[in-house]
Amino acid sequence: MKKLDRYILTEFFSPLALIAFGFAGLVLLVQVVDTLPGLAQWKPAWYLLVLYHLLRLPYLLMQVLPVSVMLATLISLGGLARSSELAAMRAGGISVFRIAIPILLAALGISLLHGLVSELVVPYASDAARYIEKVKIEHRLLDWESPWRERMTKSVSGGRQFYIDRYDASKAEMGGVVIIRSQDGRLVSRIDAASGVYQGDQWVFLDGVKRTFSPDGQIASVQPFKRLPLDVTEKPSDFLVNSDMNEDDLLELSALQLARIVRILKLSGSDYRKDLVCLYVRLSYPLSCFILALLGVALPFLFPYGQRAVVGAAMGILASLVTGMLYLVFIQVGLSLGKAGVLPPLAAAWISNCVFLVVGGLTLRKACR
Repeated sequence: MKKLDRYILTEFFSPLALIAFGFAGLVLLVQVVDTLPGLAQWKPAWYLLVLYHLLRLPYLLMQVLPVSVMLATLISLGGLARSSELAAMRAGGISVFRIAIPILLAALGISLLHGLVSELVVPYASDAARYIEKVKIEHRLLDWESPWRERMTKSVSGGRQFYIDRYDASKAEMGGVVIIRSQDGRLVSRIDAASGVYQGDQWVFLDGVKRTFSPDGQIASVQPFKRLPLDVTEKPSDFLVNSDMNEDDLLELSALQLARIVRILKLSGSDYRKDLVCLYVRLSYPLSCFILALLGVALPFLFPYGQRAVVGAAMGILASLVTGMLYLVFIQVGLSLGKAGVLPPLAAAWISNCVFLVVGGLTLRKACR
């Protein structure tokens, strides 16, 4: 690595940590003010409140990191512009693209780190935060992800609808089971069973009655049974998948967790568009660190530098804040269009990256002229 690259990277990384943690801390402070009154009514120990909010920090840090990279890029190059070092580099025959290379490579590395942290750290920190909130602070008897459920409804593959009084995924057992199977809006069969257990690779239902129905809706047959194996592809843990999670909760999951939810919902015939869009957003968002850095390296060369560097820096910071806000708006628009079926999930998730990648490339090209 040349001295020029080390110098530029030092100028880039110095403000990055301060900006990222500053933004994340500001958002966290807003959340503390919003959530503290509700949590305080449970009179929890102070360390639980501190730990709960600290565990929210990794997710918030990943959310603000792309804009932080853009601002750090702008501030570092803006500082070089104010001291006329950019002008000196240009006068020495160093191109804009050559100056941008170390920051762009660093931003690409940050994108990879963003993806790893979002996959390996954020889901578990968010789970721990929810556990503290629901169990330790609100004193609920069961964790939100407990394997135990009561009076649950679940759509599964094969057009079946399960109505279960008691369900325990840890023991692979269910009790008080009603299974409705329909086809083209017509009732095909109904199974009432006292219990069901997962044995080997299939569900077996015990002590019940199976009824089949004719096309006109009349009972065609009644078959009592002691033991009835059923070709249900869902495993015990699959019954715990919730199809009603909101976007914020889904985006805190890992890509592997989201892929599993999409697979299960698809097999069961449930609407999985929202979950699939969130999966693609989850995969595309880390790359935004590189894309916004691409815009950030070009802006200092488009605005005045040298003697008017202060004016140029102010204009650049304003432009970067507006760009960051527009990027987040594009993501939300993509999510809405994907959920509504207006755009395919893949296009809905990547539309913001594609638009800003083109804008960033054109901006850098203009700056290189």
